[in-house]
Amino acid sequence: MSVEQLRSKAKKMLLDGKYQKALPLFEELHQAEPKDLRTYVKLAELRERTGDSEGAIKDYIAIAGSYAEQGFVVQAIAINKIILRLNPDRIEIKERLKALSSERGDDWAISTIVSQNHMQSRDISAVDRAKLSFERTPLLSSLSGEELESFMDSLTLKDFSTNECIYEQGVPGDILYLIGMGSVRLETALSSGGKRVFSRLSEGDFFGEQAFMSRANHHESAVAEGDVSVLMIDRSTFDAWVKKDAKIKGVVESFYRQRVLARVLAITPIFEGVPASARAALADKFELHSFKKGDVVISEGDVGESFFLIRSGKVQVSTCDAKHHDRSIVLGELSDGSFFGEVALLTDKPRTATVIATTDLELMELTRAKFNDIANEYTSVRKVVEAYQKQRVQEAIRILMKRDA
Repeated sequence: MSVEQLRSKAKKMLLDGKYQKALPLFEELHQAEPKDLRTYVKLAELRERTGDSEGAIKDYIAIAGSYAEQGFVVQAIAINKIILRLNPDRIEIKERLKALSSERGDDWAISTIVSQNHMQSRDISAVDRAKLSFERTPLLSSLSGEELESFMDSLTLKDFSTNECIYEQGVPGDILYLIGMGSVRLETALSSGGKRVFSRLSEGDFFGEQAFMSRANHHESAVAEGDVSVLMIDRSTFDAWVKKDAKIKGVVESFYRQRVLARVLAITPIFEGVPASARAALADKFELHSFKKGDVVISEGDVGESFFLIRSGKVQVSTCDAKHHDRSIVLGELSDGSFFGEVALLTDKPRTATVIATTDLELMELTRAKFNDIANEYTSVRKVVEAYQKQRVQEAIRILMKRDA
């Protein structure tokens, strides 16, 4: 039997809940591929499920050691939490993590932000992948020794099964999540009633940062793609760490902004024709602007050579009342994922409406030149914007006629 056939048979036994039969298959898989730590984790889980706690602990200790040696500290911490759950007296790996951190100094970080999926296909060693991940985006670059031990103690481990919801869209976000083992998908509800996946995350990534940093409700749902072990940091713990190292907050905020952009692009009809893999590159074409509640974003009659995408917040759109020049007529309200300013962008005409922030607001501006760059590459973008322009003109006429009736 080939390794692939063995893996397929082992997974089927596991999915069917036949743990006693799956155990020897995973043992054989581990012997065939001893460096595959994910298979090794499944083997340890099966030992635990079949009552062999000591055997599971022995395997988990070896697994955590391998992760730590390779620099994948988040995964090592997750395994360490499992070991301590099974036997609180077994603290070998915690001590080994602390020793490794002290040996390597303050530059030995917990690499948690860049997804390692794009690196796993490359022909480089696990150690080099860990180094590459660290060099790109260290989250907690100053933790070592006693600080790392304190950080580990502050985390809570929770397991989720396949397709289980970790949190739902609309609930408060008081926890920051780190993936210790497994993968998670982030999805957002569409106005049509469906859902769209806008990000897939793997071991070492963190999520939930948007609601956490803005102290708001989640704008997306997080769902386990398989069995997942998640490390959780509550707000009070995070705030305490920020006081020790302000860089932590800055790094989380930076990736929070990128994640928000990914979600907005995923729900904006303009970019439906743009492959998900290409949307991230669009970020460089936008310029971010912030407004306070009550600020005038654009005024009717102004010259306009760009349009705006709402990243967060709400705006009111109005036009001047032709009969009463000191009054305005409200045409509507727009929120996250909506856009405006497309008339001036497409026609070279002055702004046809005034837009005012009704909440604190974050906008992404796209100039005509950059819009044309995107539209030339993805022809559906211009077609969607033109369709919305015609629809909005008709809606404005309808509102004005109804008011005059």
